[in-house]
Amino acid sequence: MERDMASKCSVFIWIVIGLALLMCGCQNSDSEEKITPLGSKIVEPATVKVSKVKRGDISVPLVATGTIFPEYESKIGPKISGTIETVYVDEGDEVGKGKILVKLDQESLLIAVRQGQAVVRVAEAQLKEAEVKVENLKKERKRLANLFKKNVISQQKYDDIDTAYSMAVTEIEVIRAQILSCRENLAMAEQKLRDTVIIAPFSGLIVKRFINQGEYVSTMPPSPLFLIMNIDKVKTEIGLPEVHLEHINIGNPVDVTVDTYRGITFKGRISTINPMVDPVSRAFTVKVEIPNKDHRLKPGMFARVKIYPKIHKDALIVPFKSVMKREGNTVVFVIDGNTVRLRAVTAGINNEREIEVIDGLKEGEEVVVEGHYGMADNTKVRVERE
Repeated sequence: MERDMASKCSVFIWIVIGLALLMCGCQNSDSEEKITPLGSKIVEPATVKVSKVKRGDISVPLVATGTIFPEYESKIGPKISGTIETVYVDEGDEVGKGKILVKLDQESLLIAVRQGQAVVRVAEAQLKEAEVKVENLKKERKRLANLFKKNVISQQKYDDIDTAYSMAVTEIEVIRAQILSCRENLAMAEQKLRDTVIIAPFSGLIVKRFINQGEYVSTMPPSPLFLIMNIDKVKTEIGLPEVHLEHINIGNPVDVTVDTYRGITFKGRISTINPMVDPVSRAFTVKVEIPNKDHRLKPGMFARVKIYPKIHKDALIVPFKSVMKREGNTVVFVIDGNTVRLRAVTAGINNEREIEVIDGLKEGEEVVVEGHYGMADNTKVRVERE
């Protein structure tokens, strides 16, 4: 009995040991499956954008602000007083030089012209009559002069014909003067008649209308009819500190931008420099002329102006963002195959978009413009060209 119990206990112990070993084997197997084998991870090279070193012109602009004005403008008034009969244009209309804007009532002036023409015709008829009279008196005077020489007529008779002839000649001169006066009066009446038709003095834009049909307008005090502006060219006036007076010249190129057309730059030039410096602001006035054939720039617009007083011609130029400062040196990253090389350069002027390189680079080389901040020298890269 005791042997059987011992045998059973021995078997039970071996079974427990076997189960324990089996469980350990399973745990080890699971652990081995969860272990990730160590391997080398491939690191991709950084991507950089590059730009070529090029030659071009560069300048540092002077920045100012101003207001757009028309090239010239005119407040049109009547040359004679009268009642407005017809208005042909309105605000916003574009008109050419010589286009009819307004016509005044012409009735009284038409009568005056016809009267003047009649007076001239009467005076001309009187002149013809006087000329015939003079011609007859001339013949009679000649005939009587011959008779007087032969003592056929008296001195008194000859003197009478001579006096009559002289008076007739004088009458012709008076009539001719009267004709001249009548013609001048007629010309004045005709001019007044023409002045009833008011035309545009130049091509431009009607920006203001002051009158309506049926209104009476006068010359004293003057009655304004329209405000017309020519904006084929526009201008802006800006003030610059006196320190810039010696640096700018008439003809210097100018870039102009307005809020209405963001991203669009209008090209102009300096047309006038007023050398007088304001004693309060210590600034002088510059006028900039801007071509405006499409009439996009309108009077009153706020303008931002960049003047380029001095241009470095045919300079080596790189993008401004390609140049960095490292350890007090001005440097760029130059592409050499698929590697970047740090190179010191000597920089010149810049306009915040591009920078002049005086020394250290050659035309056609490629410099990094993006992705190089914090990069080390001789770093392998993937190049992306602009």
